[in-house]
Parts: sequence; structure tokens; C-alpha cells
Amino acid sequence: MKISIIKVPTAVALTLYSAAAAAVAPNVTAVPLGSSCTSYPGFDGSNAGPFIAVADSTGWAVDGIGLNAAYYVDGTHRYGYVIAPASVPTTNITLRCSNSTLQAQLNMAVGGEATWQDLVISGDPTLEGALGFGFAEDRYPNIPVEPYWHFVDEQQVPGVFIGAKGSSTFGFVDNWAGVAGEYYLLRLLGTEGFTKWEIGKRDTIGFLKVTYDY
Repeated sequence: MKISIIKVPTAVALTLYSAAAAAVAPNVTAVPLGSSCTSYPGFDGSNAGPFIAVADSTGWAVDGIGLNAAYYVDGTHRYGYVIAPASVPTTNITLRCSNSTLQAQLNMAVGGEATWQDLVISGDPTLEGALGFGFAEDRYPNIPVEPYWHFVDEQQVPGVFIGAKGSSTFGFVDNWAGVAGEYYLLRLLGTEGFTKWEIGKRDTIGFLKVTYDY
């Protein structure tokens, strides 16, 4: 596998947002690993998993907490966002890589069984690079999620991180939704069109790290 080193736009994000964010992720070099499942935990020769992903390097209490999902319905269409809960959830969404695609086990029908859904970065500018599933593609194609290695001062950081289009830095956007409580929406930074929203005092930036623990 040919690996090219791409400088992730974290430095740009820090320049724009460090004054507003309470904590900042370290400046890293991100190495894209392609779309193959070989880089994910539990690779068996074709697919990989199950595994989870956790918040990483935000400098806040959310670090190390596994991801969950927030569901919405538009007419008859059910979709949603991958979120980082502000406190440890009772369960984490389970991930896998199948057919070179990162997927999550999600309940797409109320009361129905969980099924595997592709995780993507929304290409719709109004969703500002949101990480989620079931997004409509009638006008803007979604962006596939890819694995990355991280390097700091030419030393590899243990683990695999997720991102897309050369960026693995996410904005953690503070949100509150009734019974769901407080959580962070996840927006990919650094890609064209996804750097215009401002990080508030309750927001931060960081990474999403893949781990065996689930």
C-alpha cells in the first residue's frame, strides 16, 4: 500500500478557533489509509470489527467516551447523527468495516431490529460536515469515512482515527435534546465548506479514535 503523508488542516482550525475553544487538539500529521478494511481492528481477510470509536484529544471530560446516535424523521425518512455523549452512555454504537465502508449498527425503524448503516460525512453545506447516516443525496453526494494514522513530531500515535478528504479533525458542537441530555454533534473540519461555523465557548475540537473495546 502506497502511503502519502498529508498535513491535516488542524493548524488552520487552531488559528481560526483557538481563541473561542476551551481546549484544542494537538497539531498532527494525518496519513490516509485508503478505503480498505485492513486498517480497522478485527480484520479477518475481508471485513473488520466489531469495534467502537471514542472521543480523543479534546482535553475535556468527553475524551474516552464512546459514540452514540441521535435519530430524526423527515416525513417517512429516518436519519440521524453520530454524537459524542457528554457523559458515559449505557451502550455505545457498534461499528464495523464491510466492503470498504465504515458502518454502524443502528435502529432505523422504531421498535425494529438494528441494521448496519453506512456512516458518512454529509455533503450538504447546511449540515456543515456532520457525521451521520441516512442523509439524503438528492442534491449533494455524501462523503465516505476513511481511516487515518496520526503522527506527532514524526512519532506515530497509537491507534486508528477516522476522517475524510484529508481531514481527521472534528468539531465537537455542544447540544441539548430533552431526554437525550447534553451531547456533542460531530462536524468534520478542514474540508471545503466545513470551516465557516464558529466554535463557541461550550464547543471544542478533537479526533475520533477506533478501539477494540466495546
